[in-house]
Amino acid sequence: MEKRISTTQLRVAKRVASIVAGNLAKRKKAEQQIKKWTDEFNRQENIILNYEAGLMADVGLRSEQIVTRVIEPTGKLDKNGKELKQTKYIINDNVRFDSDTKEYVVTINDDGDKEVAPIKDENDNEGMPVETTEQVVEELAEESVTEPEVEEPEVIEEQHVETFEEMFSN
Repeated sequence: MEKRISTTQLRVAKRVASIVAGNLAKRKKAEQQIKKWTDEFNRQENIILNYEAGLMADVGLRSEQIVTRVIEPTGKLDKNGKELKQTKYIINDNVRFDSDTKEYVVTINDDGDKEVAPIKDENDNEGMPVETTEQVVEELAEESVTEPEVEEPEVIEEQHVETFEEMFSN
């Protein structure tokens, strides 16, 4: 296919190209950033899915469908004067406790209300809901705390290093 253009049309094309050159560079840079952030998003999503694999296999839901992370100020300050904050994991509104069956029931609003299989509460012996999220976080922290292996530091012979005064006292 051939397309014939006049010299005037060629001049117009050159002028338009010079006008949009900066925009083309910005578009290319944005395209690279989108690719970079898409790769980062996919990497983070894979990490999340690996951690949530057990929950997904057992319950069929992601953690964000069951609980929400809330960071609240405590009103206290640390030694540097920064305000201390407390992280809580609050049960979402779509999760309710069925006291008859002693299970949590999650309702998902996709194409209408659809109840999901109940989640058994295995943290509590009586099947009652745990009073606060703080207790759950503390229980999980106690279970998952492991002491890292600490290697013995290598002993290095002490050597005398000349001070500035000793170097120039001659």
